[in-house]
Amino acid sequence: MKKNIIIANIIFYMTLISPVVSFSLSCLIGEPSIFGVAGIVRYSWIMWLFIPIGILSIIVALNQKKNNQNHKKNIIIAFVCLPILMLFGSYRFIFSNVSYDTNSILNVEEKTKIELPDNIKVVTIESESYIEIYAKVIEDESKNDFETKISNNPLWQKELDADILLLLPINVLYEIKTFDYFVFYNVTYDEYNKYSSKEEYKFIYIAYDKEKQRLFVLNSIKNGN
Repeated sequence: MKKNIIIANIIFYMTLISPVVSFSLSCLIGEPSIFGVAGIVRYSWIMWLFIPIGILSIIVALNQKKNNQNHKKNIIIAFVCLPILMLFGSYRFIFSNVSYDTNSILNVEEKTKIELPDNIKVVTIESESYIEIYAKVIEDESKNDFETKISNNPLWQKELDADILLLLPINVLYEIKTFDYFVFYNVTYDEYNKYSSKEEYKFIYIAYDKEKQRLFVLNSIKNGN
């Protein structure tokens, strides 16, 4: 009987910490410093792996009830934690505007005629106004090759005209503070790194951070000046 109580207590505390532990794992693997919240969402399904612990807590509680032992805390914690795990674990499949394939990067390469790294991890977020792409180079060889191409390509600049930066959303300006190289491509007028005061055009903005081996791309914004 004492053994059953010890087991029930262990399962109780495992259930109690399961949302925090599973969310922490999603954050660790999702690399929010690179991909933002979308990186966490990508691996939110990890929280579903902890659902059996909550179910086990209910089974243990039912067994304790049969033996006339205290069982309420295991039931209560299971019914608190299970919905949390199921809800947040489903985020990976809820957000239809977030994708994780490399098609968005291939599209940028095709439009800008700028070669980007091959071995990358990508998160793409679409909105009505623009597409944000977060990417990380995942192999040193690919990183070194890409940085060599940057140094040999005059289109990559260490600074862009201040007027170009004014076209970017505030959150993007915050994102690219620590980045090292930049390209601005006016899709409509086929121009690189030039500000245009013309009323409306689409452009692609690319930034690269050497330290974190990451790319940020802003695609298909319409300038409304």
